[in-house]
Parts: sequence; C-alpha cells; structure tokens
Amino acid sequence: MLLALLLACPPPTDTAVPEQGSLPDGVVGEFTCNGPAGTYDEGSPAYVEASTDWGLDGITASNMITVDLDGDGYPDLLVNEADGEKRDDPAGGVYSHRVLMNRASGDRRVFVDETDASGLLVGEDGAPGSGHGTYVAGDVDGDGDLDLFAGRNHNATVDDTTGERDAIFLNDGAGHFSRVAASGVGDDLKATVSASFTDFNADGKLDLWVVGWYSEYGAGMDSSPPALFEGNGDGTFVNVTNQTAMDLKPTRTYDHWIDRGHRRPGYGATACDVDADGSPELIQSSYARTWNLMFTKGRGDWEEVGESAGMDADDNLDYSDNYWYACYCETHGCDPEPTVSCGGSFPDNYWTPGYDDHPSRLGGNTFTTVCADIDNDGDLDLYHTEIHHLWAGQSGDGSQLLLNDGSGHFERADSAENGLERVHSKFEDWNEGDLFSAFFDYDADGWKDILLVESDYPDDHLYAWHNEGDGTFTEVSDTTGLNQPWPHGAAIADFDRDGDLDVVTGSSHARSGSPWTENTLHLYENRLGGNLLRIAGLPVGTRVDVEAGGMTQTFEVSGGYGVTGQQHEVAVYVGLGDACSVDDVSITPLSGETTHSGSLSGS
Repeated sequence: MLLALLLACPPPTDTAVPEQGSLPDGVVGEFTCNGPAGTYDEGSPAYVEASTDWGLDGITASNMITVDLDGDGYPDLLVNEADGEKRDDPAGGVYSHRVLMNRASGDRRVFVDETDASGLLVGEDGAPGSGHGTYVAGDVDGDGDLDLFAGRNHNATVDDTTGERDAIFLNDGAGHFSRVAASGVGDDLKATVSASFTDFNADGKLDLWVVGWYSEYGAGMDSSPPALFEGNGDGTFVNVTNQTAMDLKPTRTYDHWIDRGHRRPGYGATACDVDADGSPELIQSSYARTWNLMFTKGRGDWEEVGESAGMDADDNLDYSDNYWYACYCETHGCDPEPTVSCGGSFPDNYWTPGYDDHPSRLGGNTFTTVCADIDNDGDLDLYHTEIHHLWAGQSGDGSQLLLNDGSGHFERADSAENGLERVHSKFEDWNEGDLFSAFFDYDADGWKDILLVESDYPDDHLYAWHNEGDGTFTEVSDTTGLNQPWPHGAAIADFDRDGDLDVVTGSSHARSGSPWTENTLHLYENRLGGNLLRIAGLPVGTRVDVEAGGMTQTFEVSGGYGVTGQQHEVAVYVGLGDACSVDDVSITPLSGETTHSGSLSGS
C-alpha cells in the first residue's frame, strides 16, 4: 500500500482520528507499508536478478546513476561505459551512453530506452556522440527538475578525438536536455573523474565540486587540479578556486609530491557537512597511496584539514612487507630489513628511497568516499573505498569505516573487530579492487547497511554487510544474492516502488580472467518488502532527522559522490522496522531554519 503525504493539512482536533503532521511545501513523503521485511537465506536470497523482466538485456554499462529525470516519482537510469575517448555512433547502433526511463506501473516493470530523444548524445561540436564518463544531477536553474553535470576524463597524452569538455545540461522537466553553451565548467580540457553538487555559500543556488585524475597518465606526476564552481542559478558557473586552499600547485617532482600544498591525483569528489556547522566540507578521494584531502570553510577562508580530521590516511607507516621494498633491498640492502621475500616479483627500481617511504606514499588508492550516518548517532561518518594489493602490504590502506566524533574528527574503526575485514582465499596473492560503495538499508530495519563493489581482479565480487546496530557488521553477500563476480558501478533505489531498495550494477572485463565478455547491466530486485518512507523534493545538502521506532536516523541529501559520479536518487529512504509511522521529521536546509513535521503515519 502506497500512501502519499502531499502537504495535507492537519485534521480538526475534535475528530477521533489522531492528528497528522505535515511536511513543508514542495516536499513529498510517501509511505510503503508491507509489514516487517521478509526472511532470506542462500536458498531464498533477498535479491533476485530481474534484468530481463525490466528490459535490460543487451544494455551494457560500467558506470551509472539513478535519479528521477522526468519527475514522475520513479527513479530512472543514466548509464555509460565511456572512457573519455570513446564516442557513440547512433547511426551505426553503437552506444556508450544510455538514458533508460523507468516506466514501471503496478505489476509492469520496464525501462524504456530514450537515449536518442534525451539530447545527451549531441557533442559540443554538434555531431552525434559524447565522450563524457561522469554524471551527477541537481537542480542548477531552480525550476524544480534535475539537470546534469557531465564530465570528461581527458588524457593530455592522447589526441582529443571527441572535442568534448565538461558540460552542464538543462532539463525541460520531461527528461530532455539541452547543453548550456557557455556554462563556465568546461573552459579547459581536464581529466575529470568525479563531481558533486553542493551549496557551499548557502545562497540556494547549487555549486559544483570537481576532482581530476592525472593530467598525463603514465607520463607525469601532475594532475588536473580540483575545482570549485559557484553557481549563478541559471546553469552557468564561475570558477572560484583561485587563491583558496584548493588552488594547489602543480606536481612535477618527488619533492612536490611530499608537500601537502601540491596536487595529487583524485578519483572521487564528495561534499557533505561533517561538522554540522551548515557549511559543507569538500573531499577529494586520492589515488597513488597518497593523502585524501578535505577542505572546510566554516565562517572564514577555505583550509585543508584532512590530516587534523584524521581522514587523509591511516597511521600505519610500516612498509617492511611491501614487495617493491623487498626487491629493492635484495640488490641495495636496507634498514629495516623487509619482512617478506621478493622472490623476483618486481624489478629493484620500483622503490625510490625518500619518496616511497614518505607518509605521502603510505596512504591509500581511494576511489570513493561515502558520507552518511552509519551508526545513528546524528553525525556523518565516512567510508573510504580503496584498491589494496597484497604486494603493497601495510604501506597501502584498505577500505575502512571512519566514525565521526560529532565535531568532524574521525576515528578509524577496526575492521577485524567490526566484521568488515575480508579473509582472502588466495594467500599467495590477492587484490581488493574496491571502486564503488554505498550505505543503504536493504531490509528497512532503520540501520544503514554497506554495499561494496570490488571489481577488477580474480576473486573480486559484490559485497554486502548487514548493520547489526551495535557497531558490528555481518557479511551477507551470499544470503542476499548480491555476490556477483567482477561488478562495476552501483545505483540503488526503489525502482518498482514496492517499499524496498533494488540494486543495479554493471560488469567488468578490464583484466584477464573476467567471467564477462562485455559490460553487461544487471538489476537485482529486492524481494523482502518492509516499511519504508521516501522523502523527495528536498534541495541538495539538506539535513533530515527522522524520529521513529525509538531511534533517530540522520540523512543528508546527496549531490553525487565517488568515482565517475555515484547517485542513488535525490531523495531520502527511511527504513521503519516493524512500524509504518514516524514521530517527527526535522528538515534543515543549508540556507534556512529547521522545520518539524510532527507525527506522520502510513497506516
């Protein structure tokens, strides 16, 4: 049963019906009341693949977001397998991008391919096809529908074959887009790999945080600089990075690399208010076992606080089990002695003393940083998603949960103690290819669970952990059915609007050994049901606190995050456990005061 609370006025106080609260103008709250979520096990998993039922056979993608592009209340899919140089050829039936509109209704479950009509396959040069690989959505012109930022990862060592720049596309409200001719975000060719919409100055106009990769991958140490664009409210932006802490110096030498004031390659952009001061922090998830960055403004100038906040890298600086180090030591001798044997694994010139043993090279390969309240204590925590190799040992960081103490300082949770550690079946070699991740409440019990997309190496697969509500997690990849090998990308939403969260992922064949021959798209439909409240119509950056079932759940409306852009609707999904009502919903936009709904019920 689906019940919509569309700004209903409270009933008269003299009626026998309990008084019902209301949400602010333009905010829609919809309950789905199925009773508590169903049971599941390996024989009857929580998720079943329903790609064929949804009409997704033959659709290929490795990156994806889900947002409601046409405002009908059903989340759509924008998927791509673009690499920055690949361009669509619609006339020849070759598509690297697809716009899949959700036309589910009742028992009907189907995505309809409306790529050609969407307007997204018109390049900057006017020819068909696009080279964009990163997308995030937000209402940049204030007309109530979701517009798109499209980013392109350009490698300066490769000829520009697409003529494509970063771009803004405005939505007509029906999922048809037109490019803003001079948006201000694409003035230069950049290696854009991630972006996040935010509102850093709380003026009600969306701004844009963009993170870049190596500018000449394989030929230099420098990266495209991170950039902050201030929105004008009409689809155009102004770059305001200059003369701020984000205006990092180029990185040309090893000495530059170990100086925190220089650029380092980023893979993920995240914007969220971790210290609850009403001003979002801007996070760069950094590659090359280097420091992650976090920029904060508060009431003054921007400053980089990743180290003092405890989120730049872990404190383990031991590199004695790094195989590069061991191979170097076999030829040159070292103190300390390596704790592993090289065994001819690598040449002796992979390790550079004074550089590889510096803390700036003893961090992680961070692709995505999730920002959400995982422990229901009212502040936003982080989850760094890392590629980590056996050969790097302790000199590389693995994926890890970082818990907020309420002030914006983070403590790294022990993965062995909380159940998030993985035990590898191949002790002679392993690679954790963690690229994408999300917090999502798949069983609607009021506690956010973790989805991890471990992608491109042998034995890698999709992981799911159930949040037990006591600071520990139980791995449920098999019992949920979310154990797909070699996945790539993730989009999570209640696609069929039946009250539980479904999952879409792609598949990777980037390295030898993959079970896939193409980037097949997969939709896993949740069969558990449950009691769920979906709140939509809120601006990006809005804080939402929901009191229900004796607990308070905290959310922040996301403007996209992580490598290539990850977005799971511009909405909030609240699992309600056994009941289908809430005591209060408090809504705090970045640019306004908190409002309270009072009690709301779906039954």
